[in-house]
Amino acid sequence: MTTDKKETKSSIFKIVQNFLKEPPLIVWGSGATIAFGLPSMRTLNETLKKKIDGFDTSNDNLEVELGKEKYRKQMPQIRKVIWNKINEADISVLNKISTNNTSSFKGIKLLIEKFIEVHPQVLNIVTTNYDRVLEYAMAYEGVSFTDGFEGKTLSVFDENLFQNKSMVNLIKVHGSLNWFNLDGEVRYLNHISTKYQPQIIAPGKNKYKEAYSSPYRELIQKADDTIKKASSFLVIGFGFNDNHLTPRIRIQIKKGIPIVLITKKITESTLVEMKGAKNYLLIEELDSKTSKIIYKKKNMEVEQKVELEGNYWQLLQFMEIL
Repeated sequence: MTTDKKETKSSIFKIVQNFLKEPPLIVWGSGATIAFGLPSMRTLNETLKKKIDGFDTSNDNLEVELGKEKYRKQMPQIRKVIWNKINEADISVLNKISTNNTSSFKGIKLLIEKFIEVHPQVLNIVTTNYDRVLEYAMAYEGVSFTDGFEGKTLSVFDENLFQNKSMVNLIKVHGSLNWFNLDGEVRYLNHISTKYQPQIIAPGKNKYKEAYSSPYRELIQKADDTIKKASSFLVIGFGFNDNHLTPRIRIQIKKGIPIVLITKKITESTLVEMKGAKNYLLIEELDSKTSKIIYKKKNMEVEQKVELEGNYWQLLQFMEIL
């Protein structure tokens, strides 16, 4: 490696380390779990095209498509199709962990260990995902965490379970595969059942109406509070297409709160949001051996773009920086 490349690498590492010197709020998106076999939004879109009668097969944006009024009556069926597709992959993840095939989860392990080691040993993770990849990984490693349920069959949501010490708070603003409607109330079931209606908020404009009910109202409020108090953000596979989280994060990064993002491909929405940010560093895949870095610090007039040898957009290799 040439001297210039070494200096560039050292400079980028120092920026990341400085931005994340205090435990960040982690924003965990769907792009973070594709590597574990979970479906992307594109895959879910293609599945719905095959499974739902009258679904527009020409659309390329699931969020926009499901916001159309014509799907309102079909939403329970749509929600179940999405749930089934994600649950199928989720079971595969559980099988890997239960057979000690855990090497692919090392990045999550290192991530949790790195940021929960500082007193008072609390880490907040906000996610729009329904899957349980994080839950499986943390349970396997013996990490104390809560999603607002006690983790017992038929338990109900209790926002007081979120703690300010010795805990990972997993804030699932759009619900989880474990959550079902039992007699009009959201209940946690350890054993997945097809008998009950899954309580996940599907993409589309209807999600804002659904978010007014419990436990989503409390979860979004909790997410808002953690975003407001965050000393920095580490965003993993989140594309800034969700209006439950994006506006709140936008306010903070405009104030200068540092943000680091790693993802396979930076979305256009992300680039738009960064225009108002003062301290940001984005990492995406350039090719199989190289990462592209886009960054700006508040003392810079224009953003910088560099290439770095290594797959630092992937969580496991990114953790080498920290």
